[in-house]
Amino acid sequence: MNTCFALSRLVKTAVGNALLGAVLWGVFCVPYAAHAAVIEDIQVHGLYSMKNEELLDLLDISPGVQLDSERVKQGIKRAFLKGIFDDVSVESTDVEKTRVIIRVTERDVIRNVRVSGNSFLSGRKIKQLFLLKEGQIMRFDLLESVRAQLKEALAVRGFPRSTVDIGVERAKEPCRVNVVLNVDAGEPEKIKEIAITGISEDIRYMLRSAEGDVYDQILLREDIERIKAYYKKQGYFRPVVGPYVFKDGVLNLLVNPGKLLEISLDGNTIISKKTILREMTFFDVEDFSDELVEETVQRILSLYHKEGYPFVQVAPVITTDNRSIELSFFIFEGQQVKVRMISFSGISLQEKKLKEIMSLKETGLYNPDLLETDREEIEALYNALGYLNAKVGDISTKYNSWSDGMDISIAVDEGLRTLIGNVKINGTRFISEAAVREVAGLKSGDIYNQLDIADARHRIIEHYTANGFTDVTVGQKTVTEQQQVLIVFQIDEGEKVAFGKTIIAGNKNTKYEVIRRELTYREGEPFNYHLLGQTRQTLYRLGLFTDVETGVLDRYDTKKDVLMKMREGNAGAVEVGLGYADYERFRGFFDISYRNLWGMNRESSFRYEVSSLENRYILNYHEPWFLNIPLSFRTYLIREEKRDINIDTRETRYRLSRNSANAGLEKKVSDSVKTELYYEFSLVETFDVKPDVILSREDTGTLTISGLRPGIIFDTRDNPFNPRKGILSGLSLKVTSPVFFSETNFMKLIFHGSVYQQLFKGIVLAISVRGGAAQGYLKTDEMPLVERFFLGGRTTVRGYEQDTLGPKGVDGNPTGGNAFLMGNMEMRSYLSRNFGVAAFFDCGNVWVKIKDMNPDDLKYTTGLGLRYNTPVGPLRLDYGHKLRRETGESRGELHFSIGHPF
Repeated sequence: MNTCFALSRLVKTAVGNALLGAVLWGVFCVPYAAHAAVIEDIQVHGLYSMKNEELLDLLDISPGVQLDSERVKQGIKRAFLKGIFDDVSVESTDVEKTRVIIRVTERDVIRNVRVSGNSFLSGRKIKQLFLLKEGQIMRFDLLESVRAQLKEALAVRGFPRSTVDIGVERAKEPCRVNVVLNVDAGEPEKIKEIAITGISEDIRYMLRSAEGDVYDQILLREDIERIKAYYKKQGYFRPVVGPYVFKDGVLNLLVNPGKLLEISLDGNTIISKKTILREMTFFDVEDFSDELVEETVQRILSLYHKEGYPFVQVAPVITTDNRSIELSFFIFEGQQVKVRMISFSGISLQEKKLKEIMSLKETGLYNPDLLETDREEIEALYNALGYLNAKVGDISTKYNSWSDGMDISIAVDEGLRTLIGNVKINGTRFISEAAVREVAGLKSGDIYNQLDIADARHRIIEHYTANGFTDVTVGQKTVTEQQQVLIVFQIDEGEKVAFGKTIIAGNKNTKYEVIRRELTYREGEPFNYHLLGQTRQTLYRLGLFTDVETGVLDRYDTKKDVLMKMREGNAGAVEVGLGYADYERFRGFFDISYRNLWGMNRESSFRYEVSSLENRYILNYHEPWFLNIPLSFRTYLIREEKRDINIDTRETRYRLSRNSANAGLEKKVSDSVKTELYYEFSLVETFDVKPDVILSREDTGTLTISGLRPGIIFDTRDNPFNPRKGILSGLSLKVTSPVFFSETNFMKLIFHGSVYQQLFKGIVLAISVRGGAAQGYLKTDEMPLVERFFLGGRTTVRGYEQDTLGPKGVDGNPTGGNAFLMGNMEMRSYLSRNFGVAAFFDCGNVWVKIKDMNPDDLKYTTGLGLRYNTPVGPLRLDYGHKLRRETGESRGELHFSIGHPF
C-alpha cells in the first residue's frame, strides 16, 4: 500500500520579485511501512541552475538517513524560496523506501534581450525602459503589462503611436530564453512652437527642448526643475514653473518666479556674510514668515555666542512690495567675553572633576547657550555616582567689564548617595544564575545608577541571544529603602533555538560554495543575530555583491532557517591613471581585473605601469581558498625595465631588466594579524653601471636570485589610505640559497612600525620606524646592487634626493649598503575636507656593513608639506631641509608625489 502526501498552495512572495501569484506544487510520496528505512540511492532530474548537493541540503535529504515526510515538506518550502523552481517533487517508489527520486522544473531565466525594428531611441535605451532584465526570471504572466509599460514610456518620450511586439525564444542552454523586442516608434510628436507666459524675460535658452524637436516630457520636466533652481539661485523663493500644456504642436509653459528676496547685513565684522547666509532657511523651505525670521535671528545669535559674544543684538527690518521682499539684519556685536572663573557651592566632589565635564572652560570663550548643557552634564555625573536626587540650582553669571571676563557661580544640592543593596536574579533554567550574575556585573555596595542597571539588563539579553535564546525577556524592577536599592531581574528564557538551513538566492554568477564557506555560523549552532551581521560584512568584503539581505524564517523544531538574498555587482574593473612625481616625472598605469573567475571569487589582473624611468608588466592570480581551506594563494609574474638616475643631471647610474615569478601563501590569523610565506625567483640583468657603484661581480651582468620570504603584518588602521588612528607594523626575512637555484646567497631582514593617533579634531600624529639588515654567506661577500638598501626621497628622508643618502663611490654616486635605520614623524593637520598641511621630521642613514651601524651617523631633516586629499591618498608637495648639511650638499629638496610617506 502506498501513501502520497501532496503539498499544494498559492504562494505570494517577493523572492526575486518572481513568485507573485505562482502556483507551486510539491509532491511527496512514501510507501506505507511500519518502520522508516534508510536512504541508499538518490536520483535528481531536471536540475540545471544549482548543484545536487545544494538542493539535497535544502530538502534535508542525504544517503544514510531516514526519509521523513515532515522534514521533506519543510525542505520543499525552502527550495521554493530560491525563486527558481516551478515544481519540486520527492518520490520514493520502492517498497523498502531506499531509493528516492527528486524531480524539479526550473523557471526560465532571461539570457538575452534583443531589440529590433525602427526606433529613434537606441537599443540600449529601450532595454533600460523595459522592465524585464537579463538574468531575471522570465515572467510570462507579465508580458502584456510590461509591453503596455514600454509603450507608455515611449509615449512620454514623444512617440505615442509606437507599437511593441514581444517574442520569446528558447536558448541553447536549458531553462534559458531570449526575449526579442520588436519596436516601431511610429511618427513622433514634434514641438512646432513654444509659448512661455507669466514673465517678460525670455528663458528659452535654458530649455533643451526646442522648436522642431520631439516632444519629450522627461526632458521637459528636467528643464522645469533647472529653471526653478535658476530662480532660487537668483534670490527668488517659491518659484512656480508649470503647468505645461501641449496641444496641436504648441507647448504652453507658465513661469512665475515668485517674489525676489533680497537679504542684507549691517554691522557684522566678526562673522562673514557667507557664514551668516548659510543659516537662512527661506529658500530651503520655500517660505517667508515672521516665525522664520525669528528663527533666523536665533541662529545668528547662536553663531555669535559660539564665538564668545554674549551681548550681541540682531534687529530684522522687513520691507515688502508686490515683486520683492527686502530683509535687513542690523547687528550690534558687542565685546568678546571669556570665562574668567567658575566656582561651586554645596559640593563634596572635587571642583576639578566637575570642571572637566563642562563645555565652558576657564579662559575659554563664554557661550551662554552652553549653561543649560553644562547643568545637565553636572546632574548626569552626580546621578552616575549614586546621587539620584542631585539638582543644580541657580547658575549665576557676573560680567567684569575691566577684564572682559565672565564669572560663573553654580549652586548644587547633592542630596544623599544611593548604593546597591542586593541583586536578585529569578527565572534561570538553562543558563546558571552565577553566569548571569557575572554578565550583569552588579554587586552589593556598588553605586546605584540607572544607566548601569539598563546596561546590565542589556548585557543579560545579549548573553542569552548569543546562546540561542532569541525570545528571552528580561524584566527589571527596583525597591529603594534607606538609600539602598534592591534590584530584581526577572528572566523568561524561552526555548533555545539553533541555526537551521541557509537558503541562498540571487547568486547567478557566484557559486553556492563560495557563499557557504564565508558563513560565520553552522547549522545546529545556537542562533545568534550578531553572527548574521558578521556574515553580511564578510560577504560584502568579497567585493562581489552590491546588496546582501538576510531574513530569518519562522521557527520549526527549535530551529530557524535563514534566507539570504544577493544582488551581484560587476566583478570586472578597468582603471587608468596619470600622474607626475619629481623623480619619475610623468607616469601612468593601466589595470584590468576580474575577481570572480569560474564563479569562485578567484581574481586575475593585468597591470601596466609606465614612466620616464620604468616599464613594468604585472600579471597576478589570487586564489582566496587554497585547497578548500581559508588560506590565500597568490602568484605574480613581473617584467620590469628600470633606469636609476641622478635627479639633477638626469644622468643614468645603472639600468636593470628583471623577470620575476613570485608565489606564496597568506593566512589571516585574526582581523589585525596576517602571516605570509612567498617563494621569489628573479632573473636580473644589470648594465650601464657607473664604475664607482660596482662593489662585486654580481653588480653587472645577469644574476639569478631565488629564495623564500616569510613575513608577518599587524594592522589596526582605521583607513589604509588616510589613517587617523591605529598601528601598522611588520617583519619579513628573505633567504636565498643554492637550494632554490640562487646564484647569490644572503639573508635580508626588514622591519617597520607606524603608529597613528588623532590628538585633536583634524590633527593626527604619525610616527614611523623602519630598518633593515642584510648579510651574505657561503661565497657571497657583497650584496648585489638590486638587493642593497638606499635612502633619500619622497617616502624616506625628504631632505635628500632620491636614493642619495648613505655611502657613495669615488665619483659621488650612491652605492647603497647592507644596513639602514630610519625614523619619521609627521603632524598632519586637515584644514578642510580636501586640504591639509603637515610638519615633519625625518632621520636615517645607510651603512655598507652591519658592523658599521652607528646612531651618531644619522642624518636629520625637517620640513613642511601641503596635502590635497583624494580617494587613494593625498597629493603631496613636501620640502625637506637638512639639519646636518655637509660641504657641497644642498640646503634641502622639494618632492611631489601621491600617498602618505608612511
